Amino acid sequence: MTALETVAPGVHAVRVPMPAGGLPYSLAYLVEDDRGGLLVVDPGSPGEEAGRVVLAAVAALGRRPSDVSAIVLTHLHADHAGVADALRAVTGAPVLMHKREAEALAAIRRGLPAPDLEGWGVPAERQPELAAVTSAPAAPGLRADGVLADGDLLDVPGRRIRVLWTPGHTPGSLCLHDEDAGLVLTGDTVLPTVNPGLGLGGPTTTNPIADYLASLDRLGTLGAVALPGHEHPFAGLADRCAALAEHHLRRSREVAAHPGGTVWEVASALTWTGGWEHLPPFARLSALAQTALHRDYLAAR
Repeated sequence: MTALETVAPGVHAVRVPMPAGGLPYSLAYLVEDDRGGLLVVDPGSPGEEAGRVVLAAVAALGRRPSDVSAIVLTHLHADHAGVADALRAVTGAPVLMHKREAEALAAIRRGLPAPDLEGWGVPAERQPELAAVTSAPAAPGLRADGVLADGDLLDVPGRRIRVLWTPGHTPGSLCLHDEDAGLVLTGDTVLPTVNPGLGLGGPTTTNPIADYLASLDRLGTLGAVALPGHEHPFAGLADRCAALAEHHLRRSREVAAHPGGTVWEVASALTWTGGWEHLPPFARLSALAQTALHRDYLAAR
């Protein structure tokens, strides 16, 4: 995929570099309406480079910054939402996110409790490396000008783009279903090969594993082409949703096979890509959190 690629009539993917590492880029999307406007979805990481790339793509489509009608965020993570405030300043377009994500963002700003490393049974000598990382990276300076709800139709003349609330990755993750075009912009909820982490947002009263499985069930019925937040667009959304659901159900079965022990002991006995001992601190903290979520999911069942 080049930096700007048309993936469907009037829908364009933009590869936005991710300077923080990990995956090489996120995918922003520019969606044309029939009045010359552009909807921007997930403009990318904080910093000048992301802004330049997105605005260059706008110009390559023969549009001006003032033609951007709205900036919609599928979730609050910095690699998707980090440049939203800067893009708002240039375009004047409002930044929109799900109501639940705006609430989670406010909770993160107030300050979240630290992970219960001691309660998870993390050895004392391993606790400092995990205490130094965060499990909910929110875009710095992010704020919402408006909030969206499940079932809303976006104001995109000539298109029927419906908001789908798909919690799991974060409490307010959303997808956008272009009903007539048969497209779903999935953010990080469904990626073609990467298994998204769950519970990586603000506090929630529900279990992210259960939430995510319900979201996958819903998305798997749409029969649409997926436009994800990383990697590349792909067909076969239903099959990928089923594979992701099985990945988490298999993990739950693994956790269920170790009913005793601490979260640390159970997590260290599970299968992780690259092996437990080779996980970097952020991935290890995420693995512990996922293990705790699966325990809670199993207990609730």
